[in-house]
Amino acid sequence: MTDNKKTVLVTGGTRGIGRALVEHYIKKGWSVISTGRSEEAVKTAQEALPDIKWIACDMARPSQRAEFRKQMNGVPLDLIIHNAGIQQARDYFTPADEAYSVTEETEINFLAPVDLTRSLMDNVRNAGGHVVYITSGLAIAPKQSSPIYCANKAGLRTFVKSLRQQSIMHESGVLITEVIMALVDTDMTRGRGKGKISADEAARQVTDGIEKRCEEIHIGKVKGLMFLRKLMPNLAEKLLIKL
Repeated sequence: MTDNKKTVLVTGGTRGIGRALVEHYIKKGWSVISTGRSEEAVKTAQEALPDIKWIACDMARPSQRAEFRKQMNGVPLDLIIHNAGIQQARDYFTPADEAYSVTEETEINFLAPVDLTRSLMDNVRNAGGHVVYITSGLAIAPKQSSPIYCANKAGLRTFVKSLRQQSIMHESGVLITEVIMALVDTDMTRGRGKGKISADEAARQVTDGIEKRCEEIHIGKVKGLMFLRKLMPNLAEKLLIKL
């Protein structure tokens, strides 16, 4: 990394939307730091994109987040994109085997970005930077099949709103942005839903909104959801809750 480059940290950058974001910022000439959940995932990503500083960090494990914080000590960050996330379908009335526990899902989707916000705030503040959190339309209108994911994203949305006001009150110079994500064609959504947009298109809309310094970025069909919510707030939730 060189001093004349801006630096972005993208969590969960080895695949999906995160990978598309990483590739975008490399093309823009930024220095990019990104995380992957395992050494294997990071090694594979490093082979494909060697110009990126890849760091293995399982966001579900507080001990690994603590080690990651040490590695980020003193690194100026112009932009952080809290992208890492998982979604586990679970039915409390028909229990089944689950790839991720409630604790793991909540650690990755909610506690990790909240934890890293505190530990990396000086990195961003010293750079006069920008912090971006990726939530979901499901934070606004949840579905029955992924109750923990929906709750995690709703909690993160509330956290972002409060944090943004704190930043304003403290005149910190740090811009706080929420990206409300639509259904994107990634490994996480394989076999679920219709009308998905590509990860590249989602990343393009995210980066466009970041460049415009938007406080809230609506991706894809979320624009329609937000419009419907204004007209008939109960209808949007009734339509999505049965999914």
